[in-house]
This record gives sequence, structure tokens and C-alpha cells, in this order.
Amino acid sequence: MLEILIIAVAGSILAGLWDLKTTEVPDQLPIGMVIVGIAYWILQGFLGNWYPFTVSIIVGTTLLVIGLIMYKKGQWGAADAWILAAIGYMIPVYGGEIFIVPYLMNFMLVSIFYTIAYSVIIGLLNRPVLKYVAKDFRENLKFIIGVPAAVLIVILAASAAAPRMIDLIPKLVPLIFLLLVFWRYAFVIEKRVFRRKILTSKLRKGDVLEDGNWVGLTEKDIKKLKKQKRYVVIKDGMRFVPVFAIALVLTLLFGNLFFIILG
Repeated sequence: MLEILIIAVAGSILAGLWDLKTTEVPDQLPIGMVIVGIAYWILQGFLGNWYPFTVSIIVGTTLLVIGLIMYKKGQWGAADAWILAAIGYMIPVYGGEIFIVPYLMNFMLVSIFYTIAYSVIIGLLNRPVLKYVAKDFRENLKFIIGVPAAVLIVILAASAAAPRMIDLIPKLVPLIFLLLVFWRYAFVIEKRVFRRKILTSKLRKGDVLEDGNWVGLTEKDIKKLKKQKRYVVIKDGMRFVPVFAIALVLTLLFGNLFFIILG
């Protein structure tokens, strides 16, 4: 099984690096990973064990359908959908257990930290936008402080009947405050950095329109837009594909990180 693990890790890392460099992951890469995964487990089936192949087909196809639905709704790029499915097809079981369960839990955890780190770096690279962040914080200060304060009051009131709820205060209240701060920060970054109004004459192949799915414009699309409009709004976004590789490596090395954190 080592060979399929190496191919899965190498493929996901390559996709992540491609995404960071160009924002476009060639379709051939994740589709190739899917084909390799299915072919590998068919071979293992002929050698006497069809269980991994069955799990591979069920998990991989389910993930692909969910991913493509998210893509159609504009929430994900096509590469995200295919890379996640590819991992499901390539590693159906690991250590005697269905692999996708700890992987998805780790994926959510890695996503949170990756999103925070990525947004902070983007803000630092675009320092003029920080004045808008400060302005947004001032305008929403009552909300940012008020929600944690309300939660604190609710916990104190409830602790009269359930004293142990008081233990939630040092964990829950600061967490809610930090999430609200990051939410407003990310909102400004999204609005001021990841959305730009530009002349159609400055459009480049691979740019993505604000109201469209995460599909880059082709030369044909650009020529058509130049005839129809003078300005368009294009969107950029987080280079998210590296999360799949990071979560994969961590899951293979350490298992379910939630058990380690809570453990």
C-alpha cells in the first residue's frame, strides 16, 4: 500500500504548489489520481480483497458529487472537488479503518489555521487595507464586544442552576471574541483585496469574474467581454488546495488530531 500512499501525497503536494503558483490546477492531475486510485484497488481486488475497492468507489464518488455541487454553487473551485475525491479514491482504508473520517476532521482543523494564517499574510502584504480593517472594527465594536458579553451573562445566569457551566467562561468567551474579530478582518480582506474592478483591456487569461464560478477566463471569453463591457469586477481568493496535502500528511503521520488535542 506504500506505493499508493506515496502517489497520493506527491499528487496532492504537486496540486497545492501548482495552485499557489498559478491558481489553476490542471484537470489531468486530479483526474489522473482518481484513475490510479481506482485501478490500484481493482488490482488489489483481483488479488483477493475487494473491500478497499468498494470503500474507494463509495467514498470517492460521494466526495466528488458533494464537491461538484459546491463548485456549481460557487463555493469551491473544480480542483478542490477533484483533489478531495482523488484522496477518497486513493486511500479508502488505512490502519484497518476507513481513512476519510479522521482525514475530514483534520481537514476542518487545518482549514481554520490555514485560513487565519493566509488572511493575516495577505493583510500584511497589502498594508493599506489595514486602515479599512481598523475602520470596520470601530464601526462594529459594539457587536464584537457585545456578543461575548451577552454569552458571558448567559453563562453566569445559567451557572446558578448548573455551577459547572462557569468553567466554560475562560474557553468559550475568548474564542467567540476572537472568531468575531477574525470574521470582520476576513470580511474586509475579501472586499478590499480579493475583489477588483478593472478595465476589460487589462483582463488576463485565468482571471475569474465576480459573479461566476471559479473558472478562469479563456482568451475567447476575454475577447467577448472586451466587445460587451468596459469594466468588470474580478475576484481572487485563497489558494486553498495546499490544505488537502497538509491534512493528508498530518493524518497519515498522526491520525485524528482531535484526539491528540482533546487527549
